[in-house]
Amino acid sequence: MAVAVMEALMIFIVSCLCVFLILHLIKFFNKVWWNPIRIQSAMRAQGMKGPPYRFLHGNTKEIYNMRSEIMSSPMELSHQMLARIQPHVYSWIKLYGMNFLSWYGPQAQLVITEPELIKEVLSNKDGAYPKSVIQNYAEKLLGDGLVLSQGKKWLKMRKLAIQAFHAESLKGTIPAMIVSVEAMLDRWRQEGVKEIEVFQEFKVLTSEIISRAAFRSSYLEGKNIFDMLTRMALIVGRNNYKVGISGIKKFFKTRDDIESEKLDRGIRDCMLKVIKRREEVMMGTEPDGYGSDFLGLLLKAYHENDKTKKISIDDLIDECKTFYVAGHETTTSSLTWTLLFLAIHTDWQNRAREEVLQIFGQKNPCPDSIGRLKTMTMIVNESLRLYPPVFNLTREVKREVKLGKLIVPAKMTICLSVLALHNNPQIWGEDAHLFKPERFAGGVAEATKNNATAFLPFGLGPRSCVGLNFALSEIKIALSMILQHYRFTLSPSYVHSPEHILTISPRYGLQILFEALEEHILLAAMASPVFYFSSCMFLCIVIILVKFFHKVWWTPIRIQSSMKSQGIKGPSYRFLHGNTKEIVSMISKIRSSPKELLHHAFPVIQPHIYSWIKLYGMNFLQWHGPQAQLIITEPGLIKEILINKDRAYPKAKPPSFLKKLLGDGLAMSEGAKWLKMRKLANHTFHGGSLKNMIPAMISSSEIMLERWRHYESKEIDVFLEFKVLTSEIISKTAFGSSYLEGQHIFDMLTRMAHIISGNSYRIRIPGIGFFLKTSDEIEAENLEATIRNSFMKMMKKREQEAMLGDIDGYGNDFFGFLLEAYHDSDKTKKISVDDLIDECKTFFVGGQETTSSSLTWTVLLLAIHTDWQDKARNEVLELFGQQNPSQDSIAKLKIMTMVINESLRLYSPIVAVTRRVEREIKMGKITVPANMEVIISPLAVHQNPEIWGEDVHLFKPERFAEGLAKATNNNIAAFFPFGLGTRNCVGMSFSITETKVALSMILQRYRFTLSPTYAHCPVEVLTMCPQHGVQVILQPYEPKLGRKRHVSGKLDRYGHDFFGQLLKACHDEDKSKKISVDHLIR
Repeated sequence: MAVAVMEALMIFIVSCLCVFLILHLIKFFNKVWWNPIRIQSAMRAQGMKGPPYRFLHGNTKEIYNMRSEIMSSPMELSHQMLARIQPHVYSWIKLYGMNFLSWYGPQAQLVITEPELIKEVLSNKDGAYPKSVIQNYAEKLLGDGLVLSQGKKWLKMRKLAIQAFHAESLKGTIPAMIVSVEAMLDRWRQEGVKEIEVFQEFKVLTSEIISRAAFRSSYLEGKNIFDMLTRMALIVGRNNYKVGISGIKKFFKTRDDIESEKLDRGIRDCMLKVIKRREEVMMGTEPDGYGSDFLGLLLKAYHENDKTKKISIDDLIDECKTFYVAGHETTTSSLTWTLLFLAIHTDWQNRAREEVLQIFGQKNPCPDSIGRLKTMTMIVNESLRLYPPVFNLTREVKREVKLGKLIVPAKMTICLSVLALHNNPQIWGEDAHLFKPERFAGGVAEATKNNATAFLPFGLGPRSCVGLNFALSEIKIALSMILQHYRFTLSPSYVHSPEHILTISPRYGLQILFEALEEHILLAAMASPVFYFSSCMFLCIVIILVKFFHKVWWTPIRIQSSMKSQGIKGPSYRFLHGNTKEIVSMISKIRSSPKELLHHAFPVIQPHIYSWIKLYGMNFLQWHGPQAQLIITEPGLIKEILINKDRAYPKAKPPSFLKKLLGDGLAMSEGAKWLKMRKLANHTFHGGSLKNMIPAMISSSEIMLERWRHYESKEIDVFLEFKVLTSEIISKTAFGSSYLEGQHIFDMLTRMAHIISGNSYRIRIPGIGFFLKTSDEIEAENLEATIRNSFMKMMKKREQEAMLGDIDGYGNDFFGFLLEAYHDSDKTKKISVDDLIDECKTFFVGGQETTSSSLTWTVLLLAIHTDWQDKARNEVLELFGQQNPSQDSIAKLKIMTMVINESLRLYSPIVAVTRRVEREIKMGKITVPANMEVIISPLAVHQNPEIWGEDVHLFKPERFAEGLAKATNNNIAAFFPFGLGTRNCVGMSFSITETKVALSMILQRYRFTLSPTYAHCPVEVLTMCPQHGVQVILQPYEPKLGRKRHVSGKLDRYGHDFFGQLLKACHDEDKSKKISVDHLIR
């Protein structure tokens, strides 16, 4: 009996569960399938088209893809924001008309861009279009405050807000605005910088104004609240078009869910502390109890006895959040874009400044006169039209309603695109996307032809932004005070990439060049006597001329005479240009003549040194303009200079172009700074770190070789291929990215290298660059600024990843170590942001140029000398078989090491090493004066027949068969392709390993010979490289051993890869481990 009852009970419970699940499934499919299909059909029947509904996600994937594609790269400096911020609306208007139906998941959204329909919706006379219910992240950001609340609660909160922002209250906030702007301008003056990133500055400014005007505090006191709200805004921005399954968040939470809940609690706790502090401080000290500012009015309502006026603590906190966010984001955005327009259109900037000076002079703006700023109002309105802070408004259809001729079902969302409206050529003309403030010369009504819905940057109707006048006053005061003190233009480093987070903001900030208006200096100069001014000018010219002739004539003649008396000869000094004309002529002549396929690179790359050694001896004096250069090719003296025991030979000061390329990084720095950076670099390239980089080298080489499959039995230019390969390896190993991500940096650095090469022997009159700049100098400055900006973006991205916990610390690569040092609290270890950027540039350039050059020349030599190619391949196959190279076996590549060393001897990547004489010093038997440059030519040493024999120009790797010491007769200064002493190349092991890995993998797969189209023409562009590339013919290499492989000199039957393990299991004698052939094939 009991068993029967239990069975019946179980059947009943299971039946109930099944019914429950079926009902929920019916509800789910009704919501995500039947209801959308029904609405889509009904709307199409009325002529309302749109993109088709996709199950569950609606059109969000399409929208997300459109946005991702357009946001993946910056745009031209144009103001067509609809296509940038709402690409789906822009595209679908063209396809489906001014109004169309789209889908946010299963939620139908009617997108409206017709002014009359927008007016009907926003006026909301019969209450049919309430605010849309917003859930999840935006709700946590704004709560149920004035922006999102409905009904009686909204009415109550609106009355409070109107009281806070009425004319008299607004007038009382203007001193706080002025004080905040003054603090910002004082900071600009003290820092003395010309380029300022104003977007971040305005974020601080608007935060300060909100804190002072509404909460009687400061930005620093509320900084943690602003920081948390900013992080919450980022979460809202990146989840705009993500659709989740209903109810899933009760059981599974994403990282953003967890972080937003934590932030919500943190913001609430901070707000409660602000409220409590005000209650304690203000109680009994003010006539009305809590103060007359926004927080005071909210606290008064919170403590109200009348229940119809009283608000809850949650209402109070939500209103504070709303004001913090809305007052901060909208004004920051509007100020930023207005300043962008004035920086570009300096004619309008001048007109606005004239108006400000006419109304206020040099005094601070006053409330009564702000309304007279007609030109500024026109500019601000045009800026708000092109970059509206609120660019999308949403309403919900409360009940089935007739909108125009359209019957709209209940619960549908209506989206009103302000951007589409503001960019409509039918309203604003064909020049709608251009900045033309004169549109508003007759006021908003005339500009819009009395169409109230044609211009609504802050909304329309009863739900328009209550803080509109506060925001406009804030913008006008800030702009007026900036115009009183500065002229400004757009920086070349600015990258135009507007994005949508809460408002439209510049993704990479807005960089502006400021110039202070120092009128009192000009007036004082005008008041000075003409005679006094002329005398001063004459005296200055005389002093400049004396210094000039001392530098370009007297000093060179004195040094030349002194050196000749010690037996050091050389070509005669020529006024101003020294020997540069002769050097350029020699190089031009040698480059213009055809060259045989010989490996005598010395007379091709340095024809002047090659010729003058024959005329003047192993060491001689030459002139780079008025700068004396002592050329040293004797190994004994080279060793003394590069070992530099008494530190008399520091690095020479780099030319201006090279300084822009490498900055003050490891290659150029001196003293304690160099020591600090060298330690960092040593840490990056020690044995353990280098071992961890080999997988990245292998994967990069595999990508290249996969690309080469399309060139089998064809010609390929390996120089270009190796530039991409080395760039990819640097990106992966040092920066945790890829070549494509950093391609624009490599391109700019390559362009800078070509500028350096083209200006190596150009001499300019000292100081002329202050007044007259060449096109190369202008381009170099622009490139330097853009490169810096690109590295700053990389830096911010990595810092954000570290903050979000996506990586361990700042990462274990070179970039991570630099960032760790940048953030180090120990000042002895800390580096500046300039140091960080300079080290990045040094590694990008040094790591790419030297290795791609070495690889290219080694492949050229192996393509010519196929006997050595076969020897190298046999060694690789003996050690690795068809496996990828391993760290432990790379060191065993003896033949390859011989080949690479001989290639580095014949085609040294570093063709000249420059040092400066710190003080007068005895070098051998010569007394060398201070400030002279010492030039060491590795090419001259590496191709010296007294060291290497009469066959010095031939490719003979057997020279290195018994190691470097034997090959050089224990003379360390006879072979130094990567430098010598403490300043040798720190990445030498990295470069050699990279070369060996790449060559090994090429030899495993290909035979190659030199193409008949190859033209031998080595040139110097930072390193020695082939002017016309190196073209080889690739032939696939077919191993003769089939599946059997040689590993470490021993026969391994099947190999260590996946296929080898399967073969091993197939032949296993243990039946429990053995697999069949069928299993192996499957």
